[in-house]
Amino acid sequence: MVEPLLLIHGDDPFLVTATAQAVRDELCSDLVSELGLEEFKESFDLDQIQQSITTPPFLAIRRVVVLWDPPQFKPARRTAQAKESDKRENLAARLLSVLKQRAETTALVVVLRTALPGTSVVVKGVRAMGGQVRLISKPKGKELRQHVEGRAAERGLKLPPSAIQLLLEVATAGMGGLEMELDKLVLYSKDGTQVTGAVASQLITSAPPTEMYRLTDALFNRPSTVGAKLDQMLARPEIEPPQIMGSLARIFRELITLSDPAERESSRSVPSWRLERMAAQLSRAGAPRLMRWLSELSELDWEVRAGLVEERLGLETLMAGMATELQPPRGRG
Repeated sequence: MVEPLLLIHGDDPFLVTATAQAVRDELCSDLVSELGLEEFKESFDLDQIQQSITTPPFLAIRRVVVLWDPPQFKPARRTAQAKESDKRENLAARLLSVLKQRAETTALVVVLRTALPGTSVVVKGVRAMGGQVRLISKPKGKELRQHVEGRAAERGLKLPPSAIQLLLEVATAGMGGLEMELDKLVLYSKDGTQVTGAVASQLITSAPPTEMYRLTDALFNRPSTVGAKLDQMLARPEIEPPQIMGSLARIFRELITLSDPAERESSRSVPSWRLERMAAQLSRAGAPRLMRWLSELSELDWEVRAGLVEERLGLETLMAGMATELQPPRGRG
């Protein structure tokens, strides 16, 4: 019996990771030794990969090898020139030629937390070797709502429609964020406390509206305009200070995550143009400052809930302080 070759890819890192882990665990379920599993993360070492996939299993019926995000299979940018595209295809062809040498007793799982087109040399190459290609697509529309409602029910949560709507906004940005918000709701309700719409609006940090990115662009690039931008946002009846505070906290956490190599893979689904902007903002403020600002937002949130500070005044004061910190020294632009 020939062990399987499987390519798992998709545009939502959380769903792809969860699917790949489930496949890996199933393949390893009847192995008596951990020596039967070897995993490579973003490895350029073709010799080591070749040795691993051609090695016979030890005290087992199969050997399981998982390649996580091999850089050779990373797709070229849409705006890439022909020279860069050719280079990418050559790198992919080299790894594909190595994978052709795998032993029949090696189950090989290739995981890419980015979606590949059906015409990709990687997709064609895996299929040419008799492998399976599994595209993990993020649910949309009615399917997304059903997914959110189903995940909430599986966690034992009975949520009002307004809470489901907030979770839908989070899920649209990424399924990993949905699971994090569900974790918070489970913790809140573990003693039997009901999650009401008001509670959900305080606990769930929905995806920041477009205006929030204009506000943070002003903070990092034109600090002197932050006050005016904030006034424009608060003039809109549907936007309240707590929503801005929650969105700021989410954006700051995203930037802090970008600074941590161990957590950086969660940013794989972020468009390259936005990733470049986030990197520039991170460089401008620095992770330590962002962590302090995140702590100050949390403290302001507590003070507002305790009735110690008026929410709008507290937010305006905090953002004015942030803008002052990023103001260039006098004499510079």
